Formats: sequence, C-alpha cells, structure tokens
Amino acid sequence: MFNQWENDPSLASLTRPNQNREDLERQTVLTMDDLTQRLEHHHIYLIYLDDKIIGEMNYMVDPPHLYKKKPGTAWIGITIGEPEARGKGIGYRAIQFLEEQIKQHGLMRIELGVFEFNLQAHKLYKKLGYEEISRIHDFTFWQNRMWSDIRMEKVLG
Repeated sequence: MFNQWENDPSLASLTRPNQNREDLERQTVLTMDDLTQRLEHHHIYLIYLDDKIIGEMNYMVDPPHLYKKKPGTAWIGITIGEPEARGKGIGYRAIQFLEEQIKQHGLMRIELGVFEFNLQAHKLYKKLGYEEISRIHDFTFWQNRMWSDIRMEKVLG
C-alpha cells in the first residue's frame, strides 16, 4: 500500500514537495528497510475503513523542518491513500486521533505544512483550530508552476 500511495500521481503533489516535473513524476520503491527507518523518527498509525487499509497518519517530534523551532513540537502528516475514502470525514477524525496521541506523549504544540493549492486540507485545518504562521514561497511544483507551503500551528489545551 505504501508503494502504491507513494507512486500515485494524484497523491504525489499533495504528500511531498517537488522541485520540478521530474520530481513530481518520480517513481520510487519503498523497502522494508525504508519503512523500518521511518519508524525511528515517526509515530505511524494505519487508517482503516471497513477492515481495509485506506491511509496512514503520523507525527514526528522536533523535526529539523519546523518553521518555529520550539522544542516539544509535533509535526503531523496524513495520507488518505484510497480515492473512495476521501471526502468522508476520515481526515477530520484522523487529526483528532493524532492530537490525542500527541497530548498523551506530553507535547502541547503541533505544526504542519499544507500546499496552497490543497484548499480542502487547508479548510479542514482551519476548522480544527490551526492558524497560519508563515508561507514558504516557491516550495513545490504542480500544474506547471511553483506553489507556497502554508505553515500552520495549533497549541493544544
């Protein structure tokens, strides 16, 4: 599933920054070693719908790519990999689950990045209380041009 989602052209523009068309169209193969290495830095949870894996969500603690370098910050990522599972509120529930896990881990701040063309995700994050803290211009390539990465944060209460 991870390889399928990693190489799905409809997801590559949403889940990773791409500097040009070649990056966007790049095909990769994730190995068990790659996934094992990810587990060293990510808390990963699989997302199921009707007993089928449809995505994954994760968080990292204090990664180097934080915009605000505040110790004790979680960086979150969510992928709804299966098209039939999108638009059903699963992302909303996934973020709520991650926020609870992050609180249990003793962290009180979350930061994330959302590409400016991903209007649906941006709207969801705002609805859940995330606030924009910065825009990193010319961050990712999609539809023949460069787009910004919108950095958002939420302090958990």
